[in-house]
Amino acid sequence: MKTKPVHIITSFLGAGKTTFLNHFIKERLPERIFVIENECGATNVDGALIMDGTEEIVELTSGCLCCSLADGLLDILQDVYNRRDEYDRLVIETTGIADPSSIVQVFLENPAVEKAFSFQQVICLVDAGLVVEWLDEAEEALRQIAIADVLLVNKIDQIAEGKLHQVLATLNGINPQAKSYTGYDGIFPIEDILQMGTINPEAIEAVTNTQGHHHFQHGETNNHKISTFTLDFSHPLDLNELQLDLNRIIHLYRHQVYRVKGVIAIPHYPNRVILQSVRSTFVATDGTPWEDENNREGRLVFIGRGLKKEAFEKMFNQHLVFPSIS
Repeated sequence: MKTKPVHIITSFLGAGKTTFLNHFIKERLPERIFVIENECGATNVDGALIMDGTEEIVELTSGCLCCSLADGLLDILQDVYNRRDEYDRLVIETTGIADPSSIVQVFLENPAVEKAFSFQQVICLVDAGLVVEWLDEAEEALRQIAIADVLLVNKIDQIAEGKLHQVLATLNGINPQAKSYTGYDGIFPIEDILQMGTINPEAIEAVTNTQGHHHFQHGETNNHKISTFTLDFSHPLDLNELQLDLNRIIHLYRHQVYRVKGVIAIPHYPNRVILQSVRSTFVATDGTPWEDENNREGRLVFIGRGLKKEAFEKMFNQHLVFPSIS
């Protein structure tokens, strides 16, 4: 059974999600796109603004998908699945005050959903002129950026060039693994964007191949204390033994760890293992084969608030598997 690709489009209020969605739909014609459009209010204004060309728009106004989840979304996905012959791609546009991680979680940890849908990516629109202000005021804006696979910096025509450099540096400090594009009027390179995905092994391996260790605090008055860092492993990890500590991270650091993504090696297995977290779930999936059996270096990127690299380094290093000496 061929799965249907799924994309989440998110952003904080007014960054241009619907404008970008219209551009997305236009660029993908004649592909049939099914849209789930979510708003918290009693009336969904954005749904009326989406251009012709979608297969159907399902408007959800009874509550925020990201808050009320998971049974409601599962019911909707069952209906969408039953109509799978009527469309080619599914797009979920979240409300502007949403943390989309709970939606991602449904697609990554539910076996029935995984069989029907292929979750591709989180695309986050960023208002170039307002993002720095929103980051100081709203935790949701921070989480949307932290979880994204692709960041689209919109409305760059409304700010000075020097301000754009500051915005890009801010975003890179929060989420150095995300691919950033700049544009205005919601116009961005769709084909390039579609290559950068949550489950795309090459995309994940590409971002984790970038060296770096970042600690970032945006502005003197920022109290988010966002930290991003990488852990490197020159030896395989015992994934079975590691499971206990992964569960510990989920339960003890749930409100601090926003995203973990990368690749590791495990003993006697020829492929990279893609390891990533979202909300309260760690997911391990198959990556590409290692080119050199004797050079299998893993790397994980951590993004969160107030994280101490040393604590996680100690936790993971105790599960390294060293070659036996005969």
